[in-house]
Amino acid sequence: MRCRRVGPADIDALGLLLTQGFPARSLVDWRRSLTQLRAWTEAERLPGLGFVLADGDALVGCLLTLYGAGGTRCNMSSWYVEEGYRRFGTMLVSAALRDRSITYVNISSERHTRPIIEAQGFRRYTEGVMLAAPLASLAGLGRATISAGRPGADVTVDPAEAALMEHHAALGCITFWCVADGRAYPFVVARRLIKGRLPIAQIVYCAEALDWRRLSHAVGRALARHGLFLLLLDAQGAVPGLPGRFLAGRMPKYARGPVTPRCGDLAYTEAAVIGT
Repeated sequence: MRCRRVGPADIDALGLLLTQGFPARSLVDWRRSLTQLRAWTEAERLPGLGFVLADGDALVGCLLTLYGAGGTRCNMSSWYVEEGYRRFGTMLVSAALRDRSITYVNISSERHTRPIIEAQGFRRYTEGVMLAAPLASLAGLGRATISAGRPGADVTVDPAEAALMEHHAALGCITFWCVADGRAYPFVVARRLIKGRLPIAQIVYCAEALDWRRLSHAVGRALARHGLFLLLLDAQGAVPGLPGRFLAGRMPKYARGPVTPRCGDLAYTEAAVIGT
């Protein structure tokens, strides 16, 4: 039994293995996600796609590693080991967690795995999620505008956030700017289905410490253009200015490493590349 990094020749076999472990996604979807992930890691010269367990030439386990720009944060994703090889599964985690300078995140844990995750040194950094209907907010009505493309030169835009927006638009995310008081606030959302039926927008990225009381109605208008009226946002409690319900303890996010992530930043994670 050997644990090694994913190689270029592994993509097809890895897609088959992931389809076996996560059958809700098709082989076509997995191959598309792996191709996008490979292109991103190669373009940014980041560490590889993850690690696999190999029994001879056969892949029997995997753990994907999704690195953000700069390589300082890594989303550990899509852990799967075939039955009969599960006792070797810790080899994947140990290989992925070697670099103590990196912050590792787990954003889609199953309830029964959380004690194991915490035993590995991960700590919860969100208290729940907001399920909101931003279009229902009347606060700040008319005080913010929407721009699908990059705002004009008279508006302050963070170059790093502009690059992040471009990257995530290429991944298929919905991106737009909210412009208020001379500043452009970036929003990246992913379309999700609740119970396979109800469409919802999951926040992948928004600016830190933004005032939802000024922006929520404008965000609601932007999402409505895509047929989305409900918004899901990681939070520590009810968010002022965002009409909806705070669901305590739901969809917790975990991190291990030197920098604790913030709510509203799932950039370059499976939320954007794969879909949680």
